[in-house]
Amino acid sequence: MKGYYKLQMKNDSTKVNHVDEVIADNRITSHIDYAGPGFENLSKGDIVLVHKGSYPHSLVEVLYKISDENEISGASFGIDYRVDVKSLFSELDNTLDFKKQNKQIGYDGTFNPLHDNTSKTFLFIKSWYDYIEKRNYISELKKIIFYKKQIILQGPPGTGKTRLAKQVADNIINNNPQNLSPKELIENFFKSGRSDEKYNENFKSRLEEFYEYFPKNQFSKMDIDDYCIGRNNSTNFCWWIERGLDKYGKFTPGNSGNYLIYYSKEDEDYRLTKFPGKSISDILPLIKDALNKLSENEDIVQVSKLFGDSFIIKILNSYYPEKYFPINGRTSLVNLMKIFDKPFKKIATIELNKSVQNIFDEYKNKYPSDITTLDFMHFLYSRFDLKNDGNLYEDSKKVDVSRKPTLIQFHPSYTYEDFVKGIVAKPNEKGGVIYKAENRMLAKLANDAIDYPDNNYVLIIDEINRANLSSVLGELIYALEYRGEEVESMYEVDGSQKLILPPNLFIIGTMNTADRSVGHIDYAIRRRFAFVDILPKNLTTELGTDFKKDIFTKVSELFIENYNPEIEYGHEESRLNRSQYLSEEFEPKDVWLGHSYFIQHYEHDANGIKDVNQPVDFTLRLEYEIKPILREYVKDGILKPGALEIIENLGK
Repeated sequence: MKGYYKLQMKNDSTKVNHVDEVIADNRITSHIDYAGPGFENLSKGDIVLVHKGSYPHSLVEVLYKISDENEISGASFGIDYRVDVKSLFSELDNTLDFKKQNKQIGYDGTFNPLHDNTSKTFLFIKSWYDYIEKRNYISELKKIIFYKKQIILQGPPGTGKTRLAKQVADNIINNNPQNLSPKELIENFFKSGRSDEKYNENFKSRLEEFYEYFPKNQFSKMDIDDYCIGRNNSTNFCWWIERGLDKYGKFTPGNSGNYLIYYSKEDEDYRLTKFPGKSISDILPLIKDALNKLSENEDIVQVSKLFGDSFIIKILNSYYPEKYFPINGRTSLVNLMKIFDKPFKKIATIELNKSVQNIFDEYKNKYPSDITTLDFMHFLYSRFDLKNDGNLYEDSKKVDVSRKPTLIQFHPSYTYEDFVKGIVAKPNEKGGVIYKAENRMLAKLANDAIDYPDNNYVLIIDEINRANLSSVLGELIYALEYRGEEVESMYEVDGSQKLILPPNLFIIGTMNTADRSVGHIDYAIRRRFAFVDILPKNLTTELGTDFKKDIFTKVSELFIENYNPEIEYGHEESRLNRSQYLSEEFEPKDVWLGHSYFIQHYEHDANGIKDVNQPVDFTLRLEYEIKPILREYVKDGILKPGALEIIENLGK
């Protein structure tokens, strides 16, 4: 069992403080006359808080006692240990509660074994150690998921699997500096000079192909087939604006109805979407004249009477990419104006677009580089949630640059059509219904990850084993293993059946190992995931009296014989310590009731703030959550009938 100690490395024969020097050598040292006999008997795994004067300096874990003086570099006071330096106090985030409350503990001897686990010093050391261990644990989980791309956190109910999944996901996603203002982030981007050369060359090549079909002076000669989308060809103007150039900007021109004329597959004829009482022969000349003026002279007067701003900006950016920024959504442009402290109210969307372009030009003049508007556009969407106001502060002084993981919960009726791609019914202009294939959550997330390869995306699938995974995943069983490769999906969306899971899309599943009524995960799927056991643990040192240790211990003894709350139980220990009350068909690690059931809850005020003066009566949780699930365990044969007496006496 770990011991916890406080040490001031001191030698009264000199006034020089050697703490920094010794810790840099991954050692602790002291003289027997000052440390006392306890320092001679430290064991591997013991945790030592090292002080420098009256202030915490570092937290170390003992590896071994040094017997060869040749191992020592620098000051030594007679007894030395090789240590793993877990953390330096100066490097801790100042927002951590245990750091704020324990900047100065006070001098109470050179070396102190901490036997009182309620003392301020012990709780400080344990809080610090638990924080580092949790951080390291999340780092280990990150290593696994970066290697495997998908992971399942499995364990019995109440072990915090979903909460841990969110913490790991946030850690994967939020790798951006959180203390910079939006303008500082943007300035750093331009200072970096980072440009995606291949992407920009592809854009130039794609534009040249577009110009071959549609030079600026061709609109007066354009016929309806050259203009209209809907005939499954890539030689019409509207197809190029909606799809042919869609990867080179953030545009939302909308559906074919926004182009005034489109080809209806249902009617096998061209249809006019606006201007009742007019014919296509009336409107097409107006469209041609307006597009001609727009492309040749940037004249928006005529075209604004026919089309929305999104369509107009996309055309302007395509013909004048050096003058119009590759974003046309008003919400995104307004949010950018907020970031740059620029006016946006009652300003036309096209003018907002030109303002962003001017901002780009100003930064380029200040920091000359190969950065293009496309590079800047990708950066902006990777750092800010421009499509929504949620991540932008009103004063634009700070910004939460974090992205949230996507979370869904599987259930027995969940299907491929719910998860990947599926058919949806939509009304048409005649009042009927048309059926169309659409990307669902996973395909949409995969496309986002493909568009922004520098960002990490995380999908959390809660209760992943409750669905029929083989049916839900379909061809993804292959795509999960061969990231970046195309697979044929069951449905065609936007003219393609291709589906790719990129390497920057990570999947975290959670699985309740106690629930035998849900779907089985077959070996082919298991091979695609890494599995990590998340087991119950004693949270007393983290939560103090807010964790009901006594009841947790009594419940744990139903699963583990001679349960010791001071031991972190893993797979092998659980197998060896099977309780007499546990059925031989079950492993303790699969059904042992989790720690979250034993945490004290508090009332919250109208603002959702916890009121520490109003704890919720824990007997409510005991009587209506803990005992019912344990009774169900007896009913299902997980616990033997002899456990009932212990269950009914819990809390008495």
